[in-house]
Amino acid sequence: MLNQIVYISSKSLQSETAKLSSISNRTKVVDELIASYGLLDKCHTVNPPKCSSSDLLIFHSSDYVDFLKRSNQVDDLNEVTEELEEFGIAYDCPLIDRIYDFVTQVAGSSVAAVDAVLNGAKFAINWSGGWHHAQRDKASGFCYVNDIVIGISKLRSKFQKVLYIDLDVHHGDGVENAFCSSKYVMTVSTHLHEAGYFPGTGNVTDIGIGAGRGYTVNAPYDRDISGEMFVPYFTEIAQAVYETFRPNVCVIQCGGDVISGDHLGGTNLLPEDCISCVKKILEFEVPFIFLGGGGYNIINTAKYWTALTATILNVEISKDIPENDFFLDFGPDYVIDVCKRNVKDKNSAQDLSQKVCIIKGKNQIRKLKMVELSLNDSIFILGNLERYVRSAS
Repeated sequence: MLNQIVYISSKSLQSETAKLSSISNRTKVVDELIASYGLLDKCHTVNPPKCSSSDLLIFHSSDYVDFLKRSNQVDDLNEVTEELEEFGIAYDCPLIDRIYDFVTQVAGSSVAAVDAVLNGAKFAINWSGGWHHAQRDKASGFCYVNDIVIGISKLRSKFQKVLYIDLDVHHGDGVENAFCSSKYVMTVSTHLHEAGYFPGTGNVTDIGIGAGRGYTVNAPYDRDISGEMFVPYFTEIAQAVYETFRPNVCVIQCGGDVISGDHLGGTNLLPEDCISCVKKILEFEVPFIFLGGGGYNIINTAKYWTALTATILNVEISKDIPENDFFLDFGPDYVIDVCKRNVKDKNSAQDLSQKVCIIKGKNQIRKLKMVELSLNDSIFILGNLERYVRSAS
């Protein structure tokens, strides 16, 4: 499988994810659009099996996993009990039919992506994954299981240092919480951060704890950020993180709610803005796993992930949407472009620059003076660190 590009897809995955009212048939729409451009012909498509309970237990508590098993068949999906509320299965994460089948299929899709990379694939794409809010013992924010944490944990069997980058408009709190005390997994989250916006975490000064202090990076921004502000902000942080951490593998969560027009979002970013950021990440020249995440404007999310798939494949695609089973949903323009909203960017270059200085400066990256660079535990000094300290001062 060396150097292959793997795409995770199956009818079962489409069916299971369609149980979520928040995204409905998004997986099928995305798969159909990508297929209509002929992009799947350039990938090795993998039909992912369901994961095992032992896979879930890599991160989730036995109490939570046992609860999901017991709840696989229920008579009343609308009843909210104290036990359901205890495990977060209420309100934004309602009980769904055969919930254990759902979580094992979703987590299994990301486990399959991880297995592909462990077996030598250069890229693995799983737009059905990326559920970054789920906590160890409860569901949260539409996320019932944290496939990302499970996947990263499995990657550590081969790769000493894993870089996780979260481009979703919401803070990747579940993943950060899982690895905030680890120096082997660096988490980087860019997200909208304002009073009352879910999940309410991810301040720029949150940098991890204990041995993992400095290995958590939060790059928040204000509402209606544009590509002109976001791309240089992200690029500077990503370069500093790479030069300091030097990962062996990279996992990227590409939530589609970061695109303009998402009713649960709050940015004015276009697919090409996020793709510019991904192109920067691709310069790292390590194996990559691309995951989905949020994305509640289904058509814009499909456009974004299709354009991103083409970028990963290094293929140019037409702006005109090809014929597919959902063609009429792409009207009235039937092009892959997404339009900006006519709103003012609430961010300033000065404010974002100050956040970059905090991330690169005295509180964080400069403190990562020494990291383990190889599987034989050799320790090296990072020669480029001083340059970033000077630039932040």
